[in-house]
Amino acid sequence: MTLTNKILDFKIVFVSGLESLIEQIATKIFHYPQNLGMPITPEYDTKQYSMVEYLAKLPVHQTNFPPPAAPVTLSQVFFGNFPEMSKIEKTFYEHKSEGFYNFYVPNYKNIFFLPDWLSEWLQINFNVSIDTTPLEIIQQSVFLGLIGFFFLVEFRMKLYWFLTINPYTRPWIYLISLTDWIQDFMTGLSPVMLGVDLTAPIILGLTGKLADSLNHLVFTMPFLPSEGQPGKMMIENEVQDVILFRYLPSLWYTNTIPNSIREFWYTQRPDILNFMQKNYAHLNIEFLPEYILKEFSQYQ
Repeated sequence: MTLTNKILDFKIVFVSGLESLIEQIATKIFHYPQNLGMPITPEYDTKQYSMVEYLAKLPVHQTNFPPPAAPVTLSQVFFGNFPEMSKIEKTFYEHKSEGFYNFYVPNYKNIFFLPDWLSEWLQINFNVSIDTTPLEIIQQSVFLGLIGFFFLVEFRMKLYWFLTINPYTRPWIYLISLTDWIQDFMTGLSPVMLGVDLTAPIILGLTGKLADSLNHLVFTMPFLPSEGQPGKMMIENEVQDVILFRYLPSLWYTNTIPNSIREFWYTQRPDILNFMQKNYAHLNIEFLPEYILKEFSQYQ
């Protein structure tokens, strides 16, 4: 028997043994042949297919980053204007059957919300309900901070093209030191192409993407994001896709309604209080403010 035949016999024995081992594992662990494994093509899901088709037809919320210069006054022409976000606006409306705190937002492919658990945590622990001004201030501050960091990285990148300037001398080193930490972190991760370090362009791209994504973030308080319902509304004589938040927020049912809101209803908007008591009395929700409830308990 030649060496070639011996090698061939060894291959046959090895493959046969491997085949037997795999079959035993598949039989004992994965119940083969009753379990044939994952299907080659997923089962046709009409609901999922219709949702994919619906999302494909949605428009994209168009934004620019950095925000374009749009001076209004003479001082802004010379010194620049304050960068403004291109946020997705919420539109509140009242309805005789849906209530007083309904709102809708235009539906886009790139719109996104906070996770339900985070939205619930913010509303319960920080008393953020109808007025989302504190969150919007944080959103705007992070946006401006990212813009400032973007321009610092851009300035650092441009500074290296001036051969007569040593960036590690004063006053340039103060600006360089603000971005040294991200530069050091990304240096080992970013590639070098034709002798040019791509760290700065990659940082600019990531910073711009992160800052621009804040334009597409919508706060849904007092509702949870999962309570939104896709729908259509006539806006400016045009039918547009929207996400509707209406009726009673679920957190007002599972938790107590914030006392400040109940006091506002009782003292300034009795029509809202009457609507809530008439339509949601069967849910055993307290709609009266705390001091009124305490007075009732004292009289009883």
